[in-house]
Amino acid sequence: MTIRRLTTAGILIALAAPLPAFADGAAARTLERVAVRFYAPETGGTARPRFVMQRMLAFEARLEAMSEKPDGTGEDYQERHLRAALEHHVAEEMLASLADKLIGDIPPSKRPTAADLAALQKQVGGAVFEQLGGRTRVEEAAAGEQIDAAEVDGLMHRGALAAWYLDRAVSPLLSPGDEQLREVYRTSAHPYRGHPFEQVRPLLERWFVVQRVRVAEGAFLQAARARVRIIVTR
Repeated sequence: MTIRRLTTAGILIALAAPLPAFADGAAARTLERVAVRFYAPETGGTARPRFVMQRMLAFEARLEAMSEKPDGTGEDYQERHLRAALEHHVAEEMLASLADKLIGDIPPSKRPTAADLAALQKQVGGAVFEQLGGRTRVEEAAAGEQIDAAEVDGLMHRGALAAWYLDRAVSPLLSPGDEQLREVYRTSAHPYRGHPFEQVRPLLERWFVVQRVRVAEGAFLQAARARVRIIVTR
C-alpha cells in the first residue's frame, strides 16, 4: 500500500479541524471534510476514487478504541486506533466492492437475496455490537462524531458484504463447526473463560467469527498493498 508521508499526522490534523456550525446537521455534513482518498483496482481504479470522511474515520477510530475497554465511547482514541481504523475501512471497501461484482456475476437464481444479506448483516453486525458493548454504546460514540443511525447501519452492511465475500471466495468463515469451536474454547484468549462451553457457545461463535473476519481482512489488505494508493488530504 502506498501512503503519502506523514499519513497519521496528516489525518490527525484533518480530524482536529472543526466542522462549520449549522443549525441543520445535514447541511453541516454536506460541507464536511475528506480525511483520506484512496483508489485500487478492486474499487474501480483512479477513475473512481473512494473518500473517507473526517467524521466517519473519527467514529471508526472510536470503535477501535472501544474494542479494547469495557467503558467509554472511544473519544480518547490514539494514533494506532486511527491507523487501524483506516486500514479496516480500506479493506472493507475493497472487499465489499468485490462482493458486489461477484453477486452480479452469479446467476440470478443462485444470488443471495436481499433477505439473505439482511440476515447476514444481523449476524455479523450483531456480533460486532455485542463485542463493543451493545448498540446503545456504539450509537453514543456515533453521536459524538455526528454519525446517524442510518450511517451506522451502512457501516454494518459494508462489513457484512466484506464477510460474505471472504466466506464465499477466500475461505469459509461464517459457520465454524462444533469441534473447531471447542478447540477455540480450550486454546484461545477469548472473553468467556471460566464459563461452561455449552452455556457460552453462541457467544463464543459470534466472537470467533468476528475475529476470523478481521484477520482475513488484514491478510487481504496485506496482499493488496502494492495495488492500493492512499492519500491524506490536508
